[in-house]
Amino acid sequence: MENILVNKIVAQIIGILAILIFALSPQQKTKQKVLIFQLISSILYGLQYFILGAFSAVVINIIGAIKEFWFYLYAKKESKIPLKILLIYIIAVIIAGMFTYTDIFSVFPTILAILMTYATWQKNLKNFRILSIISSISWIIYNFVVGAYVNAIGNLFQLISAIIAVIRLDIMKSNN
Repeated sequence: MENILVNKIVAQIIGILAILIFALSPQQKTKQKVLIFQLISSILYGLQYFILGAFSAVVINIIGAIKEFWFYLYAKKESKIPLKILLIYIIAVIIAGMFTYTDIFSVFPTILAILMTYATWQKNLKNFRILSIISSISWIIYNFVVGAYVNAIGNLFQLISAIIAVIRLDIMKSNN
């Protein structure tokens, strides 16, 4: 019993780190840094869900980490990510979503993973930040529906960070 409690505490600490790192990703000025932050966050989320035994979330995060790694390699070379790679990841997420489907709300993570895959695929960081806002709002709704209130609070931090990034890096920068 004590070991289970320790695992849950460790999982929550890892989840908090994942939330913080993901929340910092829209604040980055280069796509490479955005992708590094998201890669680390996906790995931490995957580890958290593994400890908690939520294997469908582990699969989605593994797919996300692989995507972020490949997208990072392309961003590092400053070359465009081929459409076929985007489509491969979208198909992988859809297949994972089909295998983990339990109810209408279980479709949310699949749709949001596709949205964020597109957000990181395209080059425009302003669009990425706007899609991050949409994704954060959607995750807040989803997490409240499923009772994941701590994650909803984390999504609120991500939302605030994305809004600040839009103001700081897009609106204020364009005014200068």
